[in-house]
Amino acid sequence: MALFSILFYSACSKKDAVVPAPAPPATTILKDKAAFGIGAAVKSALLQGTYQTTVLTYFSQITAEYEMKMQTIWSGENNYNWSYADALVNFATTNGLNVHGHTLLWYQSFPAWFTNANYDSAAFESKVKVYIDAVVSRYRGKLKSWDVANEIFNDDGTLRSVNCPVYKTFKDPIAFYGRCFQYVRNADPDAKLFYNDYDVVIASSKRYSIKQMVSRFKNVGYPIDGLGEQFHYSINTDKTSIKSGLNDMATTGLLIHVSELDLKVNVTQSNTYVFSATDQQLQADAYQYIVETFEGLPTNQKFAITTWGVSDKYSWLTAGNAIEYPLLFDINFNKKPAYDGFLKGLK
Repeated sequence: MALFSILFYSACSKKDAVVPAPAPPATTILKDKAAFGIGAAVKSALLQGTYQTTVLTYFSQITAEYEMKMQTIWSGENNYNWSYADALVNFATTNGLNVHGHTLLWYQSFPAWFTNANYDSAAFESKVKVYIDAVVSRYRGKLKSWDVANEIFNDDGTLRSVNCPVYKTFKDPIAFYGRCFQYVRNADPDAKLFYNDYDVVIASSKRYSIKQMVSRFKNVGYPIDGLGEQFHYSINTDKTSIKSGLNDMATTGLLIHVSELDLKVNVTQSNTYVFSATDQQLQADAYQYIVETFEGLPTNQKFAITTWGVSDKYSWLTAGNAIEYPLLFDINFNKKPAYDGFLKGLK
């Protein structure tokens, strides 16, 4: 009888034991693995077929590559061309994507009719405020964030003066930009407001000036929520500079956006360059390092990583038939080793 009880207990124990469920397969979709936004710069004319499918499958956020810049929208003092921007915003709304607005103020994007008018500072700012109110109010509640100002510093930390109408018009350009941040906040209190620039992590003087601007904004009371670093780098960009610079940006306490990421492989700009297996792996390693470094930032400061384009076929770096392969997907929208490197870099 004792033997029967032992055998019965043993059988029941095995039958009733809790068997752990198998772990779900690790996702290979960037937007599903990331705890922050995964974005791509897009063009509305390309949003069809495989291009559109790739955007919807892998990305959670889009940025207009050029269609939300001032010279595209503001065709005359009282004339606005909303068609391109509306198309992108409507596409995003329909498909559950966030939109990052790029960009309200950029020295290269003031339309000719505006710069040729030679406004004094009061008229200049008054008209810019009207433009900001019109654009930001139109998309209020539909955009997650805005690059309010873009590329106002040189790499040595001085204010950009060449071909910059703001510098030529205002004795204190930084104060003007600060007031513009406030105009955007007034027009859409919920949108996150960013300053965006290139070479921020590798140009310490530029980064210092940006941090000084942030401190001034905070002291005066101008709103700013985040900093965007474009990350137009290459496979041989110094990794130590990338890490130390990105961590230094984060000392502001603001949201950080890797806003225009692509990585050049044809670093000598050779007309006979071949994208070798070695360079493909170097590019994958560089993408992985950048993503891992971003992942190392405080959780509440990780806004998004956005690639500047979707496929090598349509990259700005391949315009004019330049030989380059900077993005995660090849000309046929197949994943490259760069994609796997990006994926590995995510936690």
